[in-house]
Amino acid sequence: MAGEKFRCHPSIIVENSARTFFSIVILLIFLGAWIDSTAVRGILALSPIALLLFYSRQWKRTTIQFNETDVVVERDTLFQMKKTLPYTKMASVNVNRDIANRVFGTSKVLININSGASATTPEAVLTFRQDVAERLRSEMSQRLYDHAISPDEEETIESLATFTPLDVIIHGLFSVSTYQTILGSMFLAYSVFELYLSMVTEVELGAGAMVSLVMFITVQIMPSVSLMFRYYNYKVYRRGDTVYLQHGLIRTYRTSFSVSRINAVRVKSTLAARILGRSCIEAEVVGLASESDDSSRPVLCLLKDDATQQRVFRELVPEFVYERDPERQPEGAKSVLQIRAVVAALVLAAVMCIPSLYVSREAAALSGITGIPGVVVQCMLPLGTALAVLATLYAAHVSFRVTEFDAGENLFTFVNGAVDRETAVMNYDKVQMVWIAKGPIARVFGVSRGSVYMLSSTGSSSITSGYFPEGHLNRLNEIVMDRIASGRYDYRLNSV
Repeated sequence: MAGEKFRCHPSIIVENSARTFFSIVILLIFLGAWIDSTAVRGILALSPIALLLFYSRQWKRTTIQFNETDVVVERDTLFQMKKTLPYTKMASVNVNRDIANRVFGTSKVLININSGASATTPEAVLTFRQDVAERLRSEMSQRLYDHAISPDEEETIESLATFTPLDVIIHGLFSVSTYQTILGSMFLAYSVFELYLSMVTEVELGAGAMVSLVMFITVQIMPSVSLMFRYYNYKVYRRGDTVYLQHGLIRTYRTSFSVSRINAVRVKSTLAARILGRSCIEAEVVGLASESDDSSRPVLCLLKDDATQQRVFRELVPEFVYERDPERQPEGAKSVLQIRAVVAALVLAAVMCIPSLYVSREAAALSGITGIPGVVVQCMLPLGTALAVLATLYAAHVSFRVTEFDAGENLFTFVNGAVDRETAVMNYDKVQMVWIAKGPIARVFGVSRGSVYMLSSTGSSSITSGYFPEGHLNRLNEIVMDRIASGRYDYRLNSV
């Protein structure tokens, strides 16, 4: 591979032209009222030809050279570009295949360096014929991880756990946040309510019902289906210090990264997943992105039963396993949480007062709804508000009960979440900053909250603790500084 010069597969000319042409069409739709229709037709006719010529020239003058120590992407057009990507700074080399790649028999090689700020956008996206892309990834993995696994070998390696299509469906349905599920359910309930009204009053179904139904599909259905497509045929395993992930139905992903790039491991469970006794694992990995979307945080284990999740955790990332001695929040935190909950409940009740009166009055004036259905319609909003107030107060109680903080010798842990629960295990040596803050109410009760900032797969990321005495949270700063001063911080094991 050393010294070889490549050009991307010519299919990128068509891909880039089609993508830009689509953007031009969208722009013309917005500008249609201000542009003459003849000009619009002219732009639409000439754009494909101009784009094909432009991207053909760009493709011909762009080369990729794989050297002993780096990869150089060079473009010699009007705006010249030379991008040098050293192997020592690369966080991951991934291979993705989308629909266009399947049509043209190609794959995309995504190269990410240790840049948290730009982690959601790979530093280089190179399209090659599928066998060439797999060979390049294998040879680059040899340089990054001191070992290589061929595509054929990858197919034979067993996953650390079995993930059936049913597991993928459950993950898609129940890993979506509970708040998102509640919001989607409210949109669905409103659509059903509108449908019911149109049936009993014999009035045509209003546009609000359709808008609400579209919002339900957008908020609830589409994210779930997207997750099912994304994690279909999921597989995870580890070789040496490298974690490998494979998944995808329409777009396939092959991702690998060194364990030394992991800053934190999160065990997460939504309310529905917890009822089912399931939880999943995510990791904060610097410089790892599937492409330019916000779902690039790698999932190390889909929603599985807690025993399987714990086994995968221990076998996949034992560097983040330690004997915990968790500390619960002091009594002062309970007072702070209760005061916050009461204030939130009062604000909610005040905001919903006028809408509740309006809905109750309008429902009473409707003809055709009598008896119990009429009472239910009139009381629906006040009843929903009362339930939300009770849920807010109860969430404060649960939050006080479940929140934990633990400062171990090499790792520390925050446990948070009254509804969606998260246990975040972090490495002292990956901490960028610890920010301790306390508001006027927390100051009265002598507690603070700490926010730990570290580089992540989505750029900068912070993980916030519950309410604890300031001195306890300050231990994090002291331990981080002490590890640097005493030499326990080893940059070779923390090369980010």
